[in-house]
Amino acid sequence: MDTNATPAHPPTSGSPNWATICGIVVTVLTALLVLGGMALAKFEDSLTQHGYLKNSGSVAEPLRPSATARYDDGLTITVSRPHREPDNSFRFTITYDNCTDKELRPGGKTPDTSVGTIGDSAPIVVRAGKPLDSDISSSDVIFLDRAETVSALMPPLGEGQKRTVPIRVKPGTAGNPVTLEVRPSSAGYREIAYWQLDLS
Repeated sequence: MDTNATPAHPPTSGSPNWATICGIVVTVLTALLVLGGMALAKFEDSLTQHGYLKNSGSVAEPLRPSATARYDDGLTITVSRPHREPDNSFRFTITYDNCTDKELRPGGKTPDTSVGTIGDSAPIVVRAGKPLDSDISSSDVIFLDRAETVSALMPPLGEGQKRTVPIRVKPGTAGNPVTLEVRPSSAGYREIAYWQLDLS
């Protein structure tokens, strides 16, 4: 009988496995860091929402009909394709979708200054030529049914509301491009969105 035999170690199934515990701690800390980073990014994004366009729609890169201008604060504006009327005028619509956290006034302060044709800083301007063109006559586009446009444009647009504004214009020269400028009202800064429409 061997009396010097080493006694067997007690089973370790009940003792903590430090590798497993460390792995769990690392996983929890990593998850907390990721969630904290996401929350911080969302907070920073909310601080930098100042009415900037998130896609094209600038004077150098105008949008085309049926395209949507998207602002970083949640406002979207979509312009439909123009349709020719029997009198050779054209109809299209501008749809505002207010996904911001504030009420908007698409028509600005007064009905008299809500729409224009050239050289205006109105909330809606329709003028002849491409967005970058500067030598343009104001008589090249006639704004028709102005009262209908203004009545749809002026009421406040609440959070989560959508509104479609009808536009009817008659170009002075058939086939020439027309520029639509939309200046959504804002308490601070908001970029102008541009569309180039080919009325032919």
